[in-house]
Amino acid sequence: MQKDRIEKGKSGRFGLWGALALLACLTWPGLVRADLTMSLNTQVHIQADVIEYLKDQNLVMAKGQVHIQQGAVHLYADSIRYDVVAQDVQASGHVVWQDEHQEVESKSLNFNMRTGEGKAFHIKTTEPPWISTGSEIDMMRGKIVIKDAVTTSCDYPEDYQHFHMKADKITIYSGDYLVAENVVLFIGKVPVFYFPFFVRTIHDIKTPFSITTGSTDFLGTYILLTSSYLINPKSYGALYTDYYFKKGLGLGVRHEIALNDYSVLSLYGYGIQQKDDQKFRWESRVRGLWAFSSSLQGRVEADLPGDGFFSNDYSVARRDPSLVTTVREYDVSATFTQTDYSMGLLARLQQTADPNDPNETNFIKSLETLPQLTFSLFPQPFLWKNWLKYDLSLQGDHTWTQANDYYVNHASGEAGLSQSLLFFSGQSLFSRVALDELFQDVPDAASTLTGINNAGETHSLNIQNTWTSRWSEYFDSSFTYNFAQKLNNRLPTDSPTGVTSNLISGFGEFTFGSLVRARTSTSFDFNIQGVTDGGRFSFLRQELYLTPSPLVDYLGIVDYSIQANALKDLSTVLNLKSPRDMWRFRISGNFVDPNVSNTGFISNGVPATFNVAGEVDLAFFTNYRIALIESYDLTNAQFQTRSISIYRDLHDWEAQLNYTQDPLLGNKVFFTLDLKAFPGRPLTVSDDQLSRMSGIRNQGLTGAASQFQ
Repeated sequence: MQKDRIEKGKSGRFGLWGALALLACLTWPGLVRADLTMSLNTQVHIQADVIEYLKDQNLVMAKGQVHIQQGAVHLYADSIRYDVVAQDVQASGHVVWQDEHQEVESKSLNFNMRTGEGKAFHIKTTEPPWISTGSEIDMMRGKIVIKDAVTTSCDYPEDYQHFHMKADKITIYSGDYLVAENVVLFIGKVPVFYFPFFVRTIHDIKTPFSITTGSTDFLGTYILLTSSYLINPKSYGALYTDYYFKKGLGLGVRHEIALNDYSVLSLYGYGIQQKDDQKFRWESRVRGLWAFSSSLQGRVEADLPGDGFFSNDYSVARRDPSLVTTVREYDVSATFTQTDYSMGLLARLQQTADPNDPNETNFIKSLETLPQLTFSLFPQPFLWKNWLKYDLSLQGDHTWTQANDYYVNHASGEAGLSQSLLFFSGQSLFSRVALDELFQDVPDAASTLTGINNAGETHSLNIQNTWTSRWSEYFDSSFTYNFAQKLNNRLPTDSPTGVTSNLISGFGEFTFGSLVRARTSTSFDFNIQGVTDGGRFSFLRQELYLTPSPLVDYLGIVDYSIQANALKDLSTVLNLKSPRDMWRFRISGNFVDPNVSNTGFISNGVPATFNVAGEVDLAFFTNYRIALIESYDLTNAQFQTRSISIYRDLHDWEAQLNYTQDPLLGNKVFFTLDLKAFPGRPLTVSDDQLSRMSGIRNQGLTGAASQFQ
């Protein structure tokens, strides 16, 4: 009869392992913890001080440090009642429920192991840095719902919390973000703000807001406000609300949409109606990064400045420094990458500000590439597996330029043979020889005007050798020799032999653990004409890094002209700090002599510049730090820049107020408020996209398309 009931359980009630029959109706007391495993949809593993299986009722009763595991779900309690057929768990005592995303503490919990749904009472849940409590919680697959909720990122006791939010209901989705409804924000115990709903990402928290103020001659005094917002984890952005006392109100927005795991659309726009002359000034950008896989990805982008002076006049408010004000550019690019090769495609249109327009609001076409194609074959075995390797790169384009006013076809390619050799102990030699071909179908306009015909093919030879040595535990060296020569189609500006590069460079480095590192480097150019051998040397550079203790470090870099027998420049930095980081001190100096070059003295009487900067960082009281930075020009005996910042530790948050004086940028005040666990940072599409596309490289495109890399 007992066996029949077990077999029935196997066929219709998910079954029990054969080992379970041996454990039926048994109790394990004492020092040895009981252990029970059952085979349901997935294995359920139970541990406790005492486990009792009531076979006739299909119930498992467990007491004392109970732990139930099913897949990624863990349940801890003082006691549980488990219905094997329904897979319902009733837990009481100190209950802790965990899965991959959430952790819930409660006094009692009902949970179904099959559906992954349940309910708990008098709960506390933690999603770092957020801590939420409530009277009741509903657990569902992919989300949990907390009723009569209180959430904060401050883990102080309730009476001492810096802030908290009360809400009718908080929903946490898959450990990614939370949505709160009917929210009241409390600072301490004082209610200060109400909003109908609140959305916040959990694992990628941006700065809630930032305020900057300052003054320039063109704008007058200004106040810049940046407010980040989140619609959902795949749609977020920032609003810019700026006021310039001379120019009026400026408004902008940046919004990013994650189309899928590999694709992002980024939109940016900013505009202002200047109140003094009623001109509307603006700039904008649209950028789309996409990928069908880790092998195939691309970029579509349009950079649209409204006029050529915007970034200069409104430099303090530029939220997208990648925009070049004087150039409008439209790009479409794609790349396909495999283990052995990559291919790229680029189409580009550039427009530059019309030099005949004093307002630079009119843009005219300056370049059009339709298209540029590239192919790169990565080094492949040529003779045996580890002997010679060959590589190949090809590029072709069909390009119109304003200077030519017609299209020119270009084609280029390089084929190389390379070899790496290891010999003796710690010695390696890398050698590569390459042949280059360059072809264009017609001479460009500049060549036509100068009577120089550069049409047809140009053959070139390139050689590179690098010898790297590890002479001892403390001393290394490396020397590289580069040689390039045009074999035909030489220009009058080329050397008679056609050699365009003939350079050797190298360094020697001494290292003694982490205490001392010293490097000496220079280069010698055989191709420079009309100078002595001393003039062929570049600056002799000496670098010294000292770390005698964790509290002291020093950096010194010197460039010395061999030909002039004089010092070109010197940079030095000394850092000191206290054992418990109660204070930090940094002093740096920078000396530059503009009269000195590789080839000797190029001028006389131009005064050298010598600047000294000092930084002091002090901790005072319990949660405050103050930092002061001063830069002083010893040549002109005057202060250059000054920065004062005050930092306040708010336990779970941190605030910083910074004031700077700069002779070029003017005076600015900057305030930030950040969650300490996730410090704020500017919102950029590249950060978001490149983190999603880790490991995806664009090796085939050149120029602006390489920004995608």
